[in-house]
Amino acid sequence: MKPTTSATSTDPLVEVLVTRLRTLDLVGWQRIAAWAEESGLSFEDLRLLLAGALKVDEGPVAVSELGELAGFPLDVAFPAAHSLRRRGYLVEEGRHYALSEKGKELVAGMDAAHREGIQDYVDKIDPDERQRLEAAFGVMQ
Repeated sequence: MKPTTSATSTDPLVEVLVTRLRTLDLVGWQRIAAWAEESGLSFEDLRLLLAGALKVDEGPVAVSELGELAGFPLDVAFPAAHSLRRRGYLVEEGRHYALSEKGKELVAGMDAAHREGIQDYVDKIDPDERQRLEAAFGVMQ
């Protein structure tokens, strides 16, 4: 495990984004963690599912590639892939895996939970801050 020291950047934009996005990330991921728990997903399942979601448009991929994307060794990736396949979230095609329709629906649920977290954050920010963010991101009202 890496030390818990905080790295700072010399780029002021990076520091502003880190400060502003930290709370947004925490709120969004809190929603995703709750959604994963409600969906009965282990941490390994969630990480492998996210890796599958990254590759969804590329077709079936090997477990080794999913594991690499998730940051897992094969001895962790294989059981997670098999668990997700047994539950109907992945389909296996010649020792390669892809998200099933049920898996795509599950990922859509995760995206919705994340969006709800972001909405929660936006609903609670100061109106002046909201205007500054809208201007910075070119949001038209």
